[in-house]
Amino acid sequence: MTGKEVLFKTLRHEETERPAWVPMAGVHAGFLKGYTADEVYQDADKLVESLLEVEKMYAPDGLILLFDLQLEAEILGCTIKWEKNGPPSVRSHPLESTFEIPDIKITRDSGRIPLVLDVTRRIKKAVGDRTALYGLFCGPYTLASHLRGTNFFRDARQHPEYVKELMAYTTELGLQMADFYLEEGVDVIVPVDPVVSQISPTHFKNFVFEPYAKIFRHIRNKGAFSSFFVCGNATHILELMCQTKPDSLAVDENVNIVAAHKLTDSYDVAIGGNIPLTTALLLGTQLDNMKVGIDLIDSLNTRKNFIFSPG
Repeated sequence: MTGKEVLFKTLRHEETERPAWVPMAGVHAGFLKGYTADEVYQDADKLVESLLEVEKMYAPDGLILLFDLQLEAEILGCTIKWEKNGPPSVRSHPLESTFEIPDIKITRDSGRIPLVLDVTRRIKKAVGDRTALYGLFCGPYTLASHLRGTNFFRDARQHPEYVKELMAYTTELGLQMADFYLEEGVDVIVPVDPVVSQISPTHFKNFVFEPYAKIFRHIRNKGAFSSFFVCGNATHILELMCQTKPDSLAVDENVNIVAAHKLTDSYDVAIGGNIPLTTALLLGTQLDNMKVGIDLIDSLNTRKNFIFSPG
């Protein structure tokens, strides 16, 4: 059985002989080949070379193509600051002083989308028969905050209708991104929305629930798998995340994954996580990480609905 088949069985909520494994290499993929983050995120050849090194070194069941939540924001007019040791960051917000709803559409020719699609095709051809490909895009709530800046968090109380309009716009952009990946045969489509962990369950219900239910319904109707990535401590909204009906979700290191798995399993949603990023992966030795991994797998003691991965 290939790694791709193990992951697919997990996402179909079937039992597997071992956990599926998704390393989430991100810019670390570039470091394996000696490339800085700004190099690997702007050069298709270097990104392909780096992803193939991840495939060779870590033997993943699922491979993330690009982990960059600024891709869409850059296209929509946000100023981007490039970094050597991490993904770029957003430094300006085009809607900061206006309540406009943009009319910009993201196309296959926008910004770095041609690079992403080129890399997708090449990696699909090289390893797609044995490794599932993950296509990530910036989740609608985080993308709205990129556009509006810190004002967006006050808007929820002071201008809720505007928040809903802006979320409708960013959700449509997310669906466009999903379709680009789907058209290239990507296996797992993933909105990544780190800001969502910072909001209340009530706020989630009012502004986030329906957009995500729409996204996951769209992906399912197109015959692909989905996952919901939320960074930070999302414990208080995990049940709502499950109710939007993704095939899987991924949690950070500060979520109790044993308790979370019991909850997600009751909804027949797979959960991914959650090797500690700093204490284990950054500061730990190889043996430390092996022990963390074994302890994590043993603590869950399951053959179903679990994807082993970093937080």
